[in-house]
Amino acid sequence: MNRIEFMAELERLLADMPQEERQAAVQYYADYFADAGEENEAEVIRELGSPRKVAESIKSDYYGTDFNEAEFDRRDYMEKYGQRARENGENAKDAEESRKEEKKPWTSNWLKLLLIILIAIVIWPVSLGIVCAVLGIAAAVVFVFAALVIAAVSVMLGGGIVVVVGMVLIAAVPPAALVTVGCGLLLFALGLIATVGSVKLCMAVYPAMLRGFVNLCRRPFYGKAV
Repeated sequence: MNRIEFMAELERLLADMPQEERQAAVQYYADYFADAGEENEAEVIRELGSPRKVAESIKSDYYGTDFNEAEFDRRDYMEKYGQRARENGENAKDAEESRKEEKKPWTSNWLKLLLIILIAIVIWPVSLGIVCAVLGIAAAVVFVFAALVIAAVSVMLGGGIVVVVGMVLIAAVPPAALVTVGCGLLLFALGLIATVGSVKLCMAVYPAMLRGFVNLCRRPFYGKAV
């Protein structure tokens, strides 16, 4: 705080006093600074204390109230100490955050991938066997569910063919033709139900297998499945 800031704060704190008394007090301290000279400005401010202390001293003289100078000295000290403590706390917090950032381990997705490739090369016989086994199991699952769909469609088509044959024979051998048509309709219905069920099963299994394969491929880059 310099002389101009000190006088401006003092005049603000004396705003509730009569104008004549306020101007006289402000002029007194302005002359006090002028007599001391600019080179002694800091010393005068240390001697007077805070503008609030000076303002309360002036008001106590004017209104005839008690003024405890020691209390204001202690208050000024606590304000300065509290501000310094807050600044020190903020600086310590910034330093702690900087240390944490410095301690963060450096990781690279490409470094992880290179490490995995090197490990795979070292243990390639085992890794090749595992890869082949996984691909074989995946292919078997795909073909099994595809075979279920094909089998269900075949039963449905077979039932349709039996129905057609029974309808052709209905003029020659009516009883046998009716039995044949009934069996064909039963096979067609069972094949239709099996086809719908197997297709829905494939629609649930195939996307899940694809998501699992994608997550397995993304794991070395992101450290977890996505």
